[in-house]
Amino acid sequence: MEKSMYFAGVGGQGLQVLGKVIAEVANEKGLHVTYSPKYGTAKRGGLTSCFVVVSDEPIGNPRKKKQDLLLVMEPRAYQQFCHDVKPGGTLVVNSTLVPQTAEPDEGVHQVNVPLHGVCSELGNTKVISTVALGAMAELLTDMFPDKDAFLEFALRQLARKPELAELNKRAFAAGAEAMKKSLA
Repeated sequence: MEKSMYFAGVGGQGLQVLGKVIAEVANEKGLHVTYSPKYGTAKRGGLTSCFVVVSDEPIGNPRKKKQDLLLVMEPRAYQQFCHDVKPGGTLVVNSTLVPQTAEPDEGVHQVNVPLHGVCSELGNTKVISTVALGAMAELLTDMFPDKDAFLEFALRQLARKPELAELNKRAFAAGAEAMKKSLA
């Protein structure tokens, strides 16, 4: 089984961290994985994105034209990439920053999740990557049945900052819960 993912938004939204954590966890699980970052030319507020492909077999192309899972975090990313999802795939829209969308392409399941709204409720927008990770973990159970593996990896990365552990645990759980509500 292969799953192609694309995470798009602007710098500072935690997309590179999100992609790297998924790639690292896939690697630890013995899966084949590619992580391919993409940066815009602007230093601040420029588009940034990353491709992640996870498979139980060798991967031929690390950047697919159409994705199984696409996360768009802000309006420009939505406008530019909303049609880059395979039929049967999932388009996840950060509904806090992209409140209005068009009908998704035929065969594409769209999920609107208020990711930045979750951060506001937590009182800290710096945990957006962990909120998004919790949300994405809910959609990746076919390849990662142990969703907590993502949180465990993220917490290991924060080992030198133990004061952030509890906030990140809450952020991961809140992101997962927001996704569950959006899927219901």
